[in-house]
Amino acid sequence: MTDSGPALTPQDEKALQALIAWWADAGIEMDAPIMAPRPVAPTAPAPRSEPVPDRRRTAPAEPVRAATPQAARAAGFGDAGSGGPSARTLAAGADSLDALHEAISQFDGCALKRTARNTLFARGDRAARVMVIGDAPGRDEDERGEPFAGQTGQLMDRMLAAIGIERDAAYLTYVLNWRPPGNRAPTQDEIALCLPFAERHIALKKPDVLVLAGGLSAQALLRSEAPITRLRGRWTDYAVRDSSGEPTEATIPTLPIFHPGYLLRRPTEKRLAWQDLLALASKLNH
Repeated sequence: MTDSGPALTPQDEKALQALIAWWADAGIEMDAPIMAPRPVAPTAPAPRSEPVPDRRRTAPAEPVRAATPQAARAAGFGDAGSGGPSARTLAAGADSLDALHEAISQFDGCALKRTARNTLFARGDRAARVMVIGDAPGRDEDERGEPFAGQTGQLMDRMLAAIGIERDAAYLTYVLNWRPPGNRAPTQDEIALCLPFAERHIALKKPDVLVLAGGLSAQALLRSEAPITRLRGRWTDYAVRDSSGEPTEATIPTLPIFHPGYLLRRPTEKRLAWQDLLALASKLNH
């Protein structure tokens, strides 16, 4: 049997468990097991004339579960970092989809960009009648650098194909162009920071029909606090916004639907999703 070093004290184990829990809350992924560090060898005992301090009394009972600024930024939270142009400024200067793609790629004001592998823009036919906007990329999409590339994307493709829209015949993108670490939910600040890009994306694409896949995209773009269970299946008019972010008189018929990731977790809701797809097909045929 190999020597694994001195056993951890109960205090060491408690501190390690708290650290791992904080990492999980922050969205930091642990692809490999975390090895506990060997405890530091005890120092020589103090002279008898001086009392030995009781470490069990001086150590805090519970580690403070607060992130340092560096750790928080590493987890995809924290300050924006670069003091460059805002998303609104860059989006306003884009007069084409290619220009918008370039503007998003140059934007360094969102902390998510520092933890993501790729900046995701869109996939599909730019002339498509249907534009689908999801919440945010996941692990598979971030690794492959393609929107809706994982299981959720495969289900989305099958959903659209069921009403005659083949994989490349729709235009798919996200509200956020970078994956939140650990697939955590984006913060409201992150959504507000990146929303000008999504709004400009819609204005430049000019689809006939807009499909908002998921509660985050529906709430953000429709300025609604209602849950997706109340928004889904109800047609509404999205007001196209100008380069300054103000709504115009132009509108686009918009249908919120369940995110395919939600349907993978709740397959019983596919009945409602099918109703929404039939409503989308009917709209496109009229």
